[in-house]
Amino acid sequence: MKIVAEKRAKTGTSASKQARAAGKLPAVIYGKAVDSLPVLVDLKEFEDAIREVGSNGVFTLEVDGDSYQVFVKEYSYFATKPSLYHVDLQAFTAGEKVAMTIPVYVEGEEEILEGILSQSVSEIELEIAPEDAPTQFTIDASKLEIGDSLTVADIEIPEDAELLTETDETVVSVSAPEDISADLETEDTATDVMPEPEVIGEDDDEEDE
Repeated sequence: MKIVAEKRAKTGTSASKQARAAGKLPAVIYGKAVDSLPVLVDLKEFEDAIREVGSNGVFTLEVDGDSYQVFVKEYSYFATKPSLYHVDLQAFTAGEKVAMTIPVYVEGEEEILEGILSQSVSEIELEIAPEDAPTQFTIDASKLEIGDSLTVADIEIPEDAELLTETDETVVSVSAPEDISADLETEDTATDVMPEPEVIGEDDDEEDE
């Protein structure tokens, strides 16, 4: 997958706003062998490429005849709408290992008959050659019962990758549903023993008589 980009002649808020209005997405390429290079890419082409290669997939970016192997290091979105605002693209050379964030998804939740499943970790970090990096990890929670959990150590990572996330971090766990019956009983008891209202002025009337 290849995208043609153009060097940004102007930078700054005003120039970026004009570029976005023209259907362009501001981006920056950086890496060990690349000085920070501001570029513009066609937004639609970029979104099509990401749909094809995945959110952390590798693609080629061509700028003024030079080609860079890149992946998206960071996505930035508008605060008021789910539209891309800016992306950071990390360039690398073949075989070079870099730190990458890989999303973690859970499957089999619908097969848990009792309990509430909670996911605590939604991504892990690896040091790996980007061309060898998986687009995602999927962890099976279908056999978990109340009190069970799975940690980062339960995720199978490629042999040539180094895991940067702590292995003992909990990814998913199953807990018992919260018992609200005790709270309801407490509320009922409080209602039953509610004192009768005091009649103000009753003693004064008796004294007057």
